[in-house]
Amino acid sequence: MNKMKQKKYKNIRCDKLFVYGTLQHGQSRNYILRELKYEKATLLDYKKLEPLSLGFPFIIKDNKSSVEGEVYYGVGQSLINQIDMIEGEGNLYHRIIVNVNLEDGREEEAYTYYPSEILIKNYT
Repeated sequence: MNKMKQKKYKNIRCDKLFVYGTLQHGQSRNYILRELKYEKATLLDYKKLEPLSLGFPFIIKDNKSSVEGEVYYGVGQSLINQIDMIEGEGNLYHRIIVNVNLEDGREEEAYTYYPSEILIKNYT
Protein backbone atom coordinates (compact mmCIF):
# COMPACT_ATOMS: atom_id res chain seq x y z
CA MET A 1 0.00 0.00 0.00
CA ASN A 2 3.00 2.31 0.40
CA LYS A 3 3.28 3.02 -3.31
CA MET A 4 4.66 6.22 -4.73
CA LYS A 5 1.81 8.19 -6.21
CA GLN A 6 2.46 9.50 -9.70
CA LYS A 7 0.03 12.43 -9.78
CA LYS A 8 1.01 16.06 -9.76
CA TYR A 9 0.15 17.54 -6.38
CA LYS A 10 -0.41 21.19 -7.22
CA ASN A 11 -4.15 20.90 -6.48
CA ILE A 12 -4.00 18.31 -3.70
CA ARG A 13 -3.84 19.64 -0.16
CA CYS A 14 -1.92 17.61 2.36
CA ASP A 15 -0.87 19.15 5.67
CA LYS A 16 1.45 16.38 6.84
CA LEU A 17 5.12 15.86 6.02
CA PHE A 18 7.22 12.73 6.62
CA VAL A 19 10.90 13.54 7.15
CA TYR A 20 13.84 11.15 7.47
CA GLY A 21 17.01 13.26 7.39
CA THR A 22 18.13 16.83 7.94
CA LEU A 23 14.55 18.03 8.59
CA GLN A 24 14.14 15.68 11.60
CA HIS A 25 14.06 16.89 15.19
CA GLY A 26 17.59 17.79 16.32
CA GLN A 27 19.00 17.92 12.78
CA SER A 28 20.43 20.90 10.87
CA ARG A 29 17.31 21.94 8.95
CA ASN A 30 14.68 21.23 11.58
CA TYR A 31 14.48 24.93 12.48
CA ILE A 32 11.85 25.35 9.77
CA LEU A 33 9.55 22.76 11.43
CA ARG A 34 10.34 23.34 15.12
CA GLU A 35 6.98 24.94 15.97
CA LEU A 36 4.93 22.04 14.60
CA LYS A 37 3.61 18.94 16.33
CA TYR A 38 5.26 15.70 15.20
CA GLU A 39 5.48 12.03 16.08
CA LYS A 40 7.65 9.09 15.11
CA ALA A 41 6.59 7.22 11.99
CA THR A 42 7.77 4.43 9.71
CA LEU A 43 7.71 4.35 5.93
CA LEU A 44 7.46 0.76 4.71
CA ASP A 45 8.91 -0.54 1.45
CA TYR A 46 11.62 2.13 1.24
CA LYS A 47 15.29 2.18 2.21
CA LYS A 48 17.31 5.19 3.40
CA LEU A 49 20.72 5.73 1.80
CA GLU A 50 23.29 8.12 3.26
CA PRO A 51 26.23 8.46 0.86
CA LEU A 52 29.12 10.05 2.76
CA SER A 53 30.21 12.03 -0.30
CA LEU A 54 26.72 13.54 -0.63
CA GLY A 55 26.25 14.74 2.94
CA PHE A 56 22.50 14.14 3.15
CA PRO A 57 20.22 11.10 2.88
CA PHE A 58 17.61 10.01 0.39
CA ILE A 59 15.20 7.11 0.10
CA ILE A 60 14.63 4.53 -2.61
CA LYS A 61 11.96 1.87 -3.12
CA ASP A 62 12.91 -1.42 -1.45
CA ASN A 63 10.18 -3.90 -0.53
CA LYS A 64 12.37 -5.49 2.15
CA SER A 65 13.17 -2.32 4.10
CA SER A 66 11.62 0.52 6.06
CA VAL A 67 12.62 4.06 6.98
CA GLU A 68 12.26 5.49 10.48
CA GLY A 69 11.39 9.16 10.61
CA GLU A 70 8.87 11.71 11.83
CA VAL A 71 5.56 12.97 10.52
CA TYR A 72 4.83 16.67 11.08
CA TYR A 73 1.28 18.03 11.26
CA GLY A 74 -0.17 21.37 10.16
CA VAL A 75 2.33 21.98 7.39
CA GLY A 76 0.72 24.80 5.40
CA GLN A 77 1.27 25.57 1.75
CA SER A 78 3.64 28.49 2.39
CA LEU A 79 5.83 26.23 4.53
CA ILE A 80 5.71 23.49 1.89
CA ASN A 81 6.86 26.08 -0.67
CA GLN A 82 9.82 27.01 1.56
CA ILE A 83 10.76 23.37 2.09
CA ASP A 84 10.45 22.72 -1.65
CA MET A 85 13.13 25.37 -2.19
CA ILE A 86 15.38 23.93 0.55
CA GLU A 87 15.02 20.39 -0.80
CA GLY A 88 15.50 21.37 -4.44
CA GLU A 89 12.05 20.09 -5.43
CA GLY A 90 12.03 19.36 -9.14
CA ASN A 91 15.84 19.06 -9.32
CA LEU A 92 17.28 17.04 -6.42
CA TYR A 93 13.98 15.75 -5.05
CA HIS A 94 10.35 15.32 -6.00
CA ARG A 95 7.61 15.80 -3.43
CA ILE A 96 5.36 12.73 -3.37
CA ILE A 97 2.58 11.42 -1.17
CA VAL A 98 3.19 8.23 0.83
CA ASN A 99 1.43 6.29 3.59
CA VAL A 100 3.33 6.16 6.87
CA ASN A 101 2.68 4.02 9.94
CA LEU A 102 2.53 5.64 13.36
CA GLU A 103 3.59 3.99 16.62
CA ASP A 104 -0.05 3.54 17.72
CA GLY A 105 -0.86 1.56 14.56
CA ARG A 106 -2.60 4.33 12.65
CA GLU A 107 -1.67 5.07 9.06
CA GLU A 108 -1.37 8.63 7.73
CA GLU A 109 -0.94 10.03 4.25
CA ALA A 110 1.90 12.55 4.10
CA TYR A 111 4.22 14.32 1.71
CA THR A 112 7.84 13.26 1.59
CA TYR A 113 10.76 13.95 -0.71
CA TYR A 114 11.91 11.26 -3.14
CA PRO A 115 15.23 11.65 -5.00
CA SER A 116 15.55 12.65 -8.62
CA GLU A 117 16.85 10.18 -11.16
CA ILE A 118 20.21 12.00 -11.04
CA LEU A 119 20.65 11.26 -7.32
CA ILE A 120 19.55 7.66 -7.76
CA LYS A 121 21.82 7.11 -10.75
CA ASN A 122 24.90 8.75 -9.20
CA TYR A 123 24.62 7.42 -5.64
CA THR A 124 23.14 3.91 -5.79
